[in-house]
Amino acid sequence: MTKYSQEQLWKLFGKLPDDLKDAILSEDTANIIREICQRNEIGEEDIPRLAGMVGNILMGLLPPENFKEEIEKELKINEDRAEKISQEVNRFILFPVKDSLEGFYKEIRFVPGGKITKPSPAERKGEERIKSDKEELSTKDIYREPIE
Repeated sequence: MTKYSQEQLWKLFGKLPDDLKDAILSEDTANIIREICQRNEIGEEDIPRLAGMVGNILMGLLPPENFKEEIEKELKINEDRAEKISQEVNRFILFPVKDSLEGFYKEIRFVPGGKITKPSPAERKGEERIKSDKEELSTKDIYREPIE
């Protein structure tokens, strides 16, 4: 994973929406990460690394769909434990700020149970159609009556 300087991170942090800033700095987020690590038998020395990965997701630097693989690689754990940790982080930390995160990661959807999916091509097409319909409606004044 790419390393960023403190200056780069603070500059990026300053541009984040308030809910993401709050999530990054929140004591609740730190407690949730600690509890997830305890439930999944992650050692004390690895908690800061997991917290850093979660912070990178919240800052738009690590796509959530790559999180599980990053956990496996960084913490050197098996796929099942990485999947469980990823789902818990998604459910308890990322889901509450999903609207802001979807601004960074346009190709993801948060679904119940802590899973992240990508929209299908049909869903994307439907969204594009809805978006174009909304744009068309916003340019027409449907409340004006014609003048005779």
